[in-house]
Amino acid sequence: MCKITEQLALELFIWRAFRKYKNSLPTKPEYDSPKMQYHVLAGAVVWEDEGIDKCHPKLENAFRYALNYRTNLIVHENYIPENRIEKRAFKLAEKYFQNWIGFNKNRCSYSPELSDRIKRIKKVSEWKINKIMNSDEANLD
Repeated sequence: MCKITEQLALELFIWRAFRKYKNSLPTKPEYDSPKMQYHVLAGAVVWEDEGIDKCHPKLENAFRYALNYRTNLIVHENYIPENRIEKRAFKLAEKYFQNWIGFNKNRCSYSPELSDRIKRIKKVSEWKINKIMNSDEANLD
C-alpha cells in the first residue's frame, strides 16, 4: 500500500509541476549545434538549448522522469520501460510542453549514432562521479 501511495504522490507532484510551468521551456534552438550533456539526477541526456538547466527546480525535478524515458527511446530500439512513471511523465510532458525543442523527433527517436555517443557520455560521467566519491573517501581517512 505504501508503494502505491508513494507512486500517486510522485505522479501528483509531476502533474502539478507540469501544469504550473506549462509551455515555459524553449521552442526554438538558440545554437546551430547545441551540446549534449549528461543530467546526473535524471540519468539522462539534455541538450544545452532545452532550458532544463534554467527552469524552476521543481520543474527540473519533475522532468527527470520524462528525460530518462526520452534518453532510453534514443538509446534502445523498441524501448519498453520498466518504470511506468517515466512513460507517463513523458506523455504528460508532451501534453504540457507540446512545442518544446526537446520533443523534436531527432531528440526522441532511436539513433545508433546517438546511442553510442550517449553510452560514452554516461560512462565518462559515472567515472567522474566515482572519482569524486573515491577522493572524498580518501579525505575522510
